[in-house]
Amino acid sequence: MAQEPAPDSDMAESRQWAIKKVAGGLMIAAAVLVILVTVLYDVRGEPYPPLTRRLNYVLCPIVAASGVFLLRTRRRLPIWLANSIPSIAAILICLPTSASQRVDELGPLLLTWPVAFAAAVLSARVAWITAGVAAVAFAVLAELSRGVDGLVLWIETAASLAVVCWMVVRVQNESLRLRGALARLARTDPLTGLVNRRGFDEALAREQARRRRGGPPSALLLVDIDHFKRVNDTWGHQAGDETLRLLGVLLDTSFRATDVVGRIGGEEFAVLLADFDPDEAAERAQALCDRVRTQASGWEHPITVSVGVGTSLKYAPTPAELMASADAALYAAKAAGRDRVWIEPAQAE
Repeated sequence: MAQEPAPDSDMAESRQWAIKKVAGGLMIAAAVLVILVTVLYDVRGEPYPPLTRRLNYVLCPIVAASGVFLLRTRRRLPIWLANSIPSIAAILICLPTSASQRVDELGPLLLTWPVAFAAAVLSARVAWITAGVAAVAFAVLAELSRGVDGLVLWIETAASLAVVCWMVVRVQNESLRLRGALARLARTDPLTGLVNRRGFDEALAREQARRRRGGPPSALLLVDIDHFKRVNDTWGHQAGDETLRLLGVLLDTSFRATDVVGRIGGEEFAVLLADFDPDEAAERAQALCDRVRTQASGWEHPITVSVGVGTSLKYAPTPAELMASADAALYAAKAAGRDRVWIEPAQAE
């Protein structure tokens, strides 16, 4: 179908926000938790490996400062750096174990955090890589210093990481699927399956941005069914809906996959043609008008259409300006007798 895909710029920005805010928050929380546990051991006078204590006091401020940086920075993180953060975090969590050669019971809990973060915010591939890095680091750096007991703890940790990763990946995939479905529904006309007014307005905004960057000219076609009220009044609204569906199919098959075809009102449709000058747009509009007249003559309720054409040849009009230009052309086509095309180039203010 000749429809414009849903934009992903907002999703990319949301992903960047999640990477920085969630990762920063988790890093600060982990640093605070480790420091708190270390201080509690010291206050209660319970034995705690000296090397682990020193590493905790050295690494935790660095981790917390990195978390604060992520929370406050406005720069976009390179994708390689974002994908590396969970694995780096897993290795940092295991470092105190490497120094003291004693498996810390807090490690398995903290290792689930970077795995869950990678699965929820980044991707399934990064999540499984993080889980593998965490499991290997926990085993190698600990050197299984606790013998059989250490091996059992490592097996429990690796299994927990795998289960957490699998569960979060499944939930995230389902969430993405549902969000994608909702986004498509929000931009789709339920009667014709074409882009609705919201989706078409977004396409116009993207086209304006492209034109401002020096892209080729574009054209907007407004297509209105002539005397559509007669169809509803004579044969009923069900006949009118069927006529709209048939016209939607005809429009959708009359243009390129890169063009945007939408239903923006009751019996009003719109087509956004990228890389079209006024003469080419007028030819396509006339071909459409002729095709509707010919094919619709065999429908149960024959129709004709009037087409108004607005263009952006000399400058990049705003969506409202381009729409107003095409609307004025459509009004002129109606006033001239309907079943015809009228073209009106957009003019700068």
